[in-house]
Amino acid sequence: MATVSDVITFARAQAQTDSNGLTNANGIIFANEALTDFHRRLVEKGVDASQLQESYMSGVVGQGTYTYPTDMLWLKAIEVNYSGNVNGYKTASQVDVSNLTQAWRSFTDLRLNADTMSPQFDDRGDWFEIFPTPTSASNVTNMFRIFYFLKPTEYTSVSDTIAYPESQDYRILGYRVAADYYQSLNKFTEAEFFNQKYDERVRQYIGTLGRGTQQPIQATTITDSGWGY
Repeated sequence: MATVSDVITFARAQAQTDSNGLTNANGIIFANEALTDFHRRLVEKGVDASQLQESYMSGVVGQGTYTYPTDMLWLKAIEVNYSGNVNGYKTASQVDVSNLTQAWRSFTDLRLNADTMSPQFDDRGDWFEIFPTPTSASNVTNMFRIFYFLKPTEYTSVSDTIAYPESQDYRILGYRVAADYYQSLNKFTEAEFFNQKYDERVRQYIGTLGRGTQQPIQATTITDSGWGY
């Protein structure tokens, strides 16, 4: 498996420098910037390869606001189970205070009267509010099932292993490290060149990891029974 050291070595070769120019300490800083940017781009394009996580969280009677998991990079979906049945999870739709539907004139109405079969939530940054607010009649054990993209684990050492999906082509990070290295030297032309190389690799990678599959076209014999006309 490739390590951060391999990323930095590749970046040094591209930038034609050595450990005196691109130090390990700066290399780790730049590699973490590249790692975070790469995952943001995967999420932006809806590529599930950016480590999709499923997490359960219990509710509290009378409490409608909850914090997201601390390792969440981006929310994909919230499911809520008011009944406690194994098949009782319902996907919550997002609502905003500035754009409530005709039936719900205020958040107070939503908190009290929203349909448990069609739950809703309002995103508040690192926390959210669910509608309706759980009552004593609600199931609260593992009430929420949250699907989200994980924050990547940042590197702390050059010996750290490059994890999936960067491990498929760690040189993606290397190009960005080289760009950041030149940026730190105020050599913006060189930095832009390596940023373009990075952008090109990211686009290619997203193309191979994106949604859906491509199947070869297969010839099918035409048949005619006659009765269908």
